Amino acid sequence: MGTTLNSPKKRKSTEYLAVAGGQAVENYDWMLYGLFAAWFAPQFFPSGHALTSTLTALAVFGVSFLARPLGAVLLGPMADRVGRKPMMLISISIMSIASLLIGFLPTAESIGWLAGALMVFLRLLQGFSIGVEQPLMASYVVELAPQGRTAWYAGMMQAATSAGNLLASSIAFGIGLTLGDAAMSEWGWRIGFWIGGALGLFVLWLRRGLPETLSKEAVPEAQRTTNEVWGGIRRHWLALTAIIFIVGGTQVIGYGWNTGIPSTAKAVFGESATLIFGITSLMTAIILVSSPFAGRIADHFGLGRTFVWTRLASIPAVFVLLLYTSPSATAFILVMLLGALIQPFALAFFNAVIATLMPAGSRVTGVGLGYSLGVAVFGGTASYILVWLSGMGVFWLFPLYIAALLAIGVLLYVLALRGTGLYQGSFGPLADRGTERRVVADETRAGEAPTANQ
Repeated sequence: MGTTLNSPKKRKSTEYLAVAGGQAVENYDWMLYGLFAAWFAPQFFPSGHALTSTLTALAVFGVSFLARPLGAVLLGPMADRVGRKPMMLISISIMSIASLLIGFLPTAESIGWLAGALMVFLRLLQGFSIGVEQPLMASYVVELAPQGRTAWYAGMMQAATSAGNLLASSIAFGIGLTLGDAAMSEWGWRIGFWIGGALGLFVLWLRRGLPETLSKEAVPEAQRTTNEVWGGIRRHWLALTAIIFIVGGTQVIGYGWNTGIPSTAKAVFGESATLIFGITSLMTAIILVSSPFAGRIADHFGLGRTFVWTRLASIPAVFVLLLYTSPSATAFILVMLLGALIQPFALAFFNAVIATLMPAGSRVTGVGLGYSLGVAVFGGTASYILVWLSGMGVFWLFPLYIAALLAIGVLLYVLALRGTGLYQGSFGPLADRGTERRVVADETRAGEAPTANQ
């Protein structure tokens, strides 16, 4: 018998599409800036030297991450008190409008220094938006996923992230191939931002039908105050610290490969736009396809156990970056494709891992604050640090930096597991469970976060 439009299965698919679509658009808009930075930088941050202009544009990319904690602090408690759905509508609206405005922004030749200032302002708005979007997505994964499939759905959300990244790099590749470097630098980059804004408005329409997952069973009305939200975070300060470093390590891997290496290839080594965007798109496609399967593996062996062991295995793997230390198309292709093998396990289910460290009544705020700080401190500076180290001739320091972040994140996760435990269960209309369950450390094997069916 076929699936009807109003059946639970169809409803689940539509609602996950609305959440995942927003995740894709947010990451598309976010990634597009990093990919186009080397092309539009001279128009907004003119300096007379391509590398200097690119570094300035990437610095703005980093500064915009500072707005993420503000978004988490202001909008996160509302999501934990009022509900998840209103904030999901607000976040995608801000991101979409800002993207459209960037596409129409006058250059420094027309309005002088104000062009750069407006670019910074719009990027700050986008940072404010994604500061609450990311933890909302992580909360939805934990609160809506069927029993025993938390990591699988986290992988599906990561696939949506990769889809946004793939769309950004594919559109950049298509524009570069069609228009050439000169037209791309002059005006072609604007097309990508117009597309992102239009897609965001479409996802906004889809999200009108999303369910509310913050129920009275999870957080009674009497407990829905800002003080209660922040009280829960204070009680889970070690979990918050773990989230910061888990996210930091994840983002440095992601941005190092997705924007840092491509920007280095363009600004430092002078590789062609067609090669850069073509290989970046291929790498992203591999991650997109493999992320759900990485999640399935984590559900089978245990979310926490898989997280710990794959993070430890990633430490020696990041040193493949050292293969790209001089201009070489072959080395660039090899490093990017090896990154496609490393990233699925680094990215696929970390959102589910961090979401289970916080209880429902403080989840969006706690995850959002930890996520935003981790991204602002580590992810937002990754591309800049990579290009800067490459320009200084000490590129080899970057993999050491990544390895240190990964090791610290694993240590803090284990300590948080033993200190305050994990929070599992969901209450949304799509969930099969009725209570949130706190799993303390002595109920699990060391280093392993049990999946929902354990």
